[in-house]
This record gives sequence, C-alpha cells and structure tokens, in this order.
Amino acid sequence: MSSVKAVFEKMNSRKVKVFLLFLLCSFLAWAVSKLSEGYESKANFEIEYKNLPDSLLSMGNTKRSISAKIEASGFQFLGYAISPKTIQLDVQNVLEEDGDYFLTANTIKSQLESQLPNRISLVELEEPIYWTDLYVVDSKTIPIKPVVELQLSQNHLLEGRLELTPDSVQIKGPKKDVENIGSVSTLPLILDDISSDFSEKLGLQSLDSLANVILNVKEVTISGKVVRFSEKEFDVTINARNVPEGYRLRMFPDHVQLVCKAGIERLKELKTSDFDVFVDYNSIVEDNYLFVQLLEEPEGVFSVRFLKDRIEFVLEKI
Repeated sequence: MSSVKAVFEKMNSRKVKVFLLFLLCSFLAWAVSKLSEGYESKANFEIEYKNLPDSLLSMGNTKRSISAKIEASGFQFLGYAISPKTIQLDVQNVLEEDGDYFLTANTIKSQLESQLPNRISLVELEEPIYWTDLYVVDSKTIPIKPVVELQLSQNHLLEGRLELTPDSVQIKGPKKDVENIGSVSTLPLILDDISSDFSEKLGLQSLDSLANVILNVKEVTISGKVVRFSEKEFDVTINARNVPEGYRLRMFPDHVQLVCKAGIERLKELKTSDFDVFVDYNSIVEDNYLFVQLLEEPEGVFSVRFLKDRIEFVLEKI
C-alpha cells in the first residue's frame, strides 16, 4: 500500500514540475511579446552641458535631468529604467532672465532628437522651458604659496629661491566666494637631508568649503638648486668716504678681513677687488670709531661677514 502511494506522489510531483515549466515559458513568451510592442511613456534623461560660455559655470553639486515623453519598445524603456541615457545640451546660446538661465523646448527638442536611437521617437517635452543651474562667474588670479619643510645636508645651501611653476592660479566661481580668496597653498612637502638639485610635483589644497569655486590648475612643480658651500677669507683695503676737504683719514687698520660663504666653484672665481669695503666719515660714533661697511655682496655669494667691523682713525690736515 505504501509503495502505491509513493508512486502516486511521484507522478503528482512530476506533473507539478511540468506544469510550472510550461507556465514559466508561457509567461516569458508573453513578456517578450509585450516588451517588443511600442509604447508612449515618460523617460528621464541625464544632462551634460557642452560649449559652456567662459562667463558661466554650472553648480557641480546639482544633479541635472530632463523628462520627455517618447515612443519606444518595452525593452528600451526597461533599459532606460536600469541605466538612464545621458544627453549633451549645447548651452552656448543659453537665454537669461533676471539672472537665471534657460533653454526653450524647441532648442532642447532638436538636440534631443539628434541623440536618440533610430527606433525611438520624441513625442513631447514635459516642460516648455528648461531652467539650467548655470550662474555668472567672477575670476581672478591668485598666488600659490608652497608649504615646504626643507632640510639640507651639512655644508649645503639653497642657491636662490624655491621655484614654483606655475606660481599662480586662476580661480572662477561666484563673486562672493572669489573675492574672499587671496591665495591657495600647496599640499605639505617634507624634504630631508637634501644635497642635490630637486624637483617635485605637488597638488593644491582643496577648497571643499567652496564647492562652486574651480581652479585652472591641479598641481604645480616645486624645484630648487642646491650647492655645496665653503668659506674663504679675504684681506680687503678699506676706502674712506666723505672726508672733509683739505684733510686725509688715517685708519687703524686700513685693511679688514672678511669671510665669504659661497659655492666652492664661485669661491674659486672671487678676487679681493670684488669687494667694495669703506668707512663713512659722516657716520662717526662715540669714542671716535668708524664702522666698516660693504657696498654690496658680489653676485652668487650667500653671506659676507667681517672679522672686525670697526676701526680707529686720525683726521690729518694735508
């Protein structure tokens, strides 16, 4: 008796499975048939702007889309529901009203139709006017400030200044934001134990708090020339200036030792005559001393210091 019951249940199970299979096939055939038919319905299109005038910007944090009634197959509507199509709108000739910018339905219709597949027809747009998220921009050029911590190796110096390329950036955005920005800094850079020339690319610090302000460059190159330096002592004759007419100035001493710090190759080129050292009689200080002065440092020299910076003197009548 139990064996008969098992056979009966097995037969019922097979019938159910066959029934379900036919039901599924019927449903798929019906779905394909329906999805192959043409329909009129609303579809959403994501928008990208092209040919944006230099005087306008788009709010990057605003999602742009447009709705239109189209005629298409069910399969195509299903595809749009899964992945909306992106349409490019040419806004070179955008219209303005009270500070807001818009495109007319006729302008959009011609552009939309040209970008739809052949088997899809545009019936009508949802709105007669499409209001964009464009706004008038202000622009100015501001300096870039390097944020660099530079540690040079022993007996090495930076020749000249750090070079920043470019050293400025153009910013664009709403006037109220742009007018409050005076500079932009680089991302921090730490260079340790540097003994040779260097060049590094650096990004700029983000202006996250000003979402609608854009910069025309994203990174800069910072570079520097590093030289090994040494010191050399020179014995230089002191010249006298502004001595009263009919007198001469006797100086004690009339030479001065100075120590010059420069690159090794530059030190080899320097001569005593490259240093114009003098005392000015009009700058006498108490106790009848005159301070030794250097007119200007020779080019390519890092520093000059006197071993003794004042002299005694006697004014003699000629």
